[in-house]
Amino acid sequence: MSYSVVDPDDCEYVDNRPCDLRRLSDAAGMDAIAINRFDAAPGEQLPLAYHSHETQEEAFVVLSGTLHVETPEKEFTVPEESMFAAEPEAPHRAYNPDDADEPVSVIAIGAPPVDDDAVPYEPDEGSSR
Repeated sequence: MSYSVVDPDDCEYVDNRPCDLRRLSDAAGMDAIAINRFDAAPGEQLPLAYHSHETQEEAFVVLSGTLHVETPEKEFTVPEESMFAAEPEAPHRAYNPDDADEPVSVIAIGAPPVDDDAVPYEPDEGSSR
């Protein structure tokens, strides 16, 4: 048996991301699930782009602040201590709006953890954002 205690602040910062990203599952040696912590200041988005996943389910658990998630159907506001979930092939873009009063801290969970699973999504002109 193996156990881990991971302090996200001890994890290496991931370069070339729109906000602070720390890969928690990598630090714990987990390979059946992807767990990441995102910290986004006002005006920053969590993923690199509006996207969907071909096979991965994804959930965002809000630790502090308020997360906003754009989808083709509507905009979701996810308060602290709540969770937003997206099924495979469900386009979404998680972000902290420009006019937010505070940063947002989120734990993102995805399973299965697959490389090259994200598919860019281009919203129509009439999208919510």
